[in-house]
Amino acid sequence: MKITIINPPLCRTTMQGIGPVAENLFYNSAPLGLCYLASVLDEHEVNIIDAVVEKLSIEKVIKRIKGLSPGIIGITTFTVSSYSCYALAKEIKNILPWTKIIAGGPHITSNPDDLLEHKEIDMAVIGEGEMTFKELVGAIEKGNDVSGIKGIAYNLNGKLFLTSPREFMPNLDILPFPARHLVPIHLYKPQPNDQRRLPKLSMITSRGCPYPCIFCDKNVFKNTYRSFSAKYIVNEMSHLVRQFNAKDIAFVDSTFTPNKERVYEIVREIKNSNLDVTWTCSVRADVLDRPLLKEMRDSGCWRVRLGIESGDDEILKFIKKGVTKSQLIKVTNWAYELDLEPKGFFIIGHLADTKKTIEDTINFACSLPLKDITVQVNTPLRNTPQYHIMERYGKLATKDLSSYSFWEPVFIPDGLTYRTISYYYKKFYLNFYLRPKIWYRHIKKIRCYSDIIKYLKGVRILAFFFISWLKKIF
Repeated sequence: MKITIINPPLCRTTMQGIGPVAENLFYNSAPLGLCYLASVLDEHEVNIIDAVVEKLSIEKVIKRIKGLSPGIIGITTFTVSSYSCYALAKEIKNILPWTKIIAGGPHITSNPDDLLEHKEIDMAVIGEGEMTFKELVGAIEKGNDVSGIKGIAYNLNGKLFLTSPREFMPNLDILPFPARHLVPIHLYKPQPNDQRRLPKLSMITSRGCPYPCIFCDKNVFKNTYRSFSAKYIVNEMSHLVRQFNAKDIAFVDSTFTPNKERVYEIVREIKNSNLDVTWTCSVRADVLDRPLLKEMRDSGCWRVRLGIESGDDEILKFIKKGVTKSQLIKVTNWAYELDLEPKGFFIIGHLADTKKTIEDTINFACSLPLKDITVQVNTPLRNTPQYHIMERYGKLATKDLSSYSFWEPVFIPDGLTYRTISYYYKKFYLNFYLRPKIWYRHIKKIRCYSDIIKYLKGVRILAFFFISWLKKIF
C-alpha cells in the first residue's frame, strides 16, 4: 500500500509574497506530527510532501501526487490552512477518485462536522493519530469495515458518525523516532534570532499541557500531560547528532518545565551523554528557580523561551496564565544573568485588552532583560475556552479562516479597532528592537561571518515592519 502524507499549502496559491515574518514562522521546523505518522507505517511505502517549506501550490502538489499514485493520502489540518486542505482534497478526488483521503490534525479534531460539507474527505482521525491512522491503513488495505476503529469520524449518508474516542498512549516511548528522512530536512531554517549553531533541528519531548490558559487550543491532546522518558529523549538527541549532524536542538513542546524533577532528570541524562549539542526550550516562570536554570545552562541550554503573554496582572489573571509579573521579572533576570538569552512570547488583543493594557505590555517587554520577542495577535480558535465567551468582550472581524494566522486581527475587543491592533502589533516589534541596548545585546554575540548574515536577515524583517507601519500611519 502506497501512502502519501501531506502538509498542505498555507495559502491558496503559494507562500511567496506573505512577508519575511511568516516565512520565518513556517519554515523553521519539520512537521514532526507527520513524521511520527510515517514512522509507525514502516511496513508500507510512505512519502511526505511538505508543501509549506517547499513553497508548492496546489497544482504542484497534484503533479507530485500523480507521480506517486498512492492508495491512501493523509492531510494534516490547521485552521489557517483548512481552505487549501479541502481545495487540495477536492483536486485529488478529481484525478484519483479511488484514493482514500484521510484528514487529521487540530482543525478537523475541533471541527469534525466539516466532513458533512467536504465530502472529498473520506474520513478523519480525531485526536492523537499514530495508532488510529495505522489501524485505518490496515483496515483499508484489507477491505475491512472501519466503523469499529476508535478515534475516527466520517460522513454516513449525510450524517456525521463519530466512533468512540481513542485512549491516549500511556507510554510514549513505544513510538519510533520521527521519520525525518522523508522530509527535505535541509530546507528548515531557524529564525535569525533563534540561530546559534547549524544544523538546528527540532524535537518534541512531551505531549499535552496541564495548564488552563484560555487562548490555547488543546483539542488533540486535551489537558493530559505525558512525557517521553529522559533516556528516550537523549537517545533521540544522539540520533539527530549521528544521522543529521545536528549541532543545536529546539525542544518545541508546549512546555518543557511542568515540574522540576522532570527537567533535572533530562539534564542529568544529557550531561552523562557527552553530546556535542546545544539546545533551547519553552519554560514557565512559576516552576523555575536559579539553580535549575544554571543546571540547564551547564548541560548545553543557551536559550529559554518564556510565555509572558501580557504586561498587566489583571489580564494575566483573566487569561488564566497562572503567573504574575513579579515571577516573570525574577525568572527573566535569572536567565539573563546566566546568559540564557531569554526570549519572551507576547499576545496582544486579549478579550479584555485595552489600549492601556497593550501599551503596558509593550513597556513591560522593554523593561525586561529579554534578547528577543515573538508577538502574536489573539486568535480565538473554536473550542478554546475564550471562544465560548468572546461575544461578551467584542466581535469577530472575519470568519475567513485563512486569516487565522496569529498575526492578523481576527477578534476585535470592545474599545479597539482592526487598525489599532495592527498598529500596536508592528509598534511592539519596533519599540522593542529599535533600542541601543537591544542592538548591544545582539552585537556582543557576533563571533563569525555567519552571525553577520543572520543579523542582516533580522534587519530585513525589521525593515518590513517599519515600512508597513509607516504605510498604516500615512
